[in-house]
Amino acid sequence: MERRAAPSSKRRLIMAVIGARPATGIGVFLRRPRPRPRPRPRSRTAVRSSARRREIGSISGLLVAIAAAAGLALFYVSQSTHVATTGYEIDALQAQEQQLMRQQQQLVLQIGQARAPAAVSAAARSQLQLVPLDQGVVHFARPQQVAQAAPTTSSGQAPSRSTHPTD
Repeated sequence: MERRAAPSSKRRLIMAVIGARPATGIGVFLRRPRPRPRPRPRSRTAVRSSARRREIGSISGLLVAIAAAAGLALFYVSQSTHVATTGYEIDALQAQEQQLMRQQQQLVLQIGQARAPAAVSAAARSQLQLVPLDQGVVHFARPQQVAQAAPTTSSGQAPSRSTHPTD
């Protein structure tokens, strides 16, 4: 099929091939930009549907943002609750530690009082029914006298002596 161009000094012969595009130049050089098809004007229903799509997209984005904010808020509340609970536990443990320290101090004081000579003597008299010895019955030996005066038995040991006052 031949087409003729408008009357001019040069005539061009253009051939149309189904599915092919005409060459606009040779190789890379002398190329003309291809004509771009113009967008067709949209109908009102197409405009409305695209507006709805944008609204749905913006609403879903908003819902995702709200869900993310709610998740972060719940995470924050759980963390702050955990920190507060841990703080209360620490306070309770510190109070228990102070109470145990006071109890330890009281026990150390009671031990010191129980070791006092007056307390030992009073406990010996009241609980064990011990009585003090007379001063004349008690004789303290000097180390030199003990070595010289200690009689020995045939086995080489000192005889056992009773220190009970009734012997």
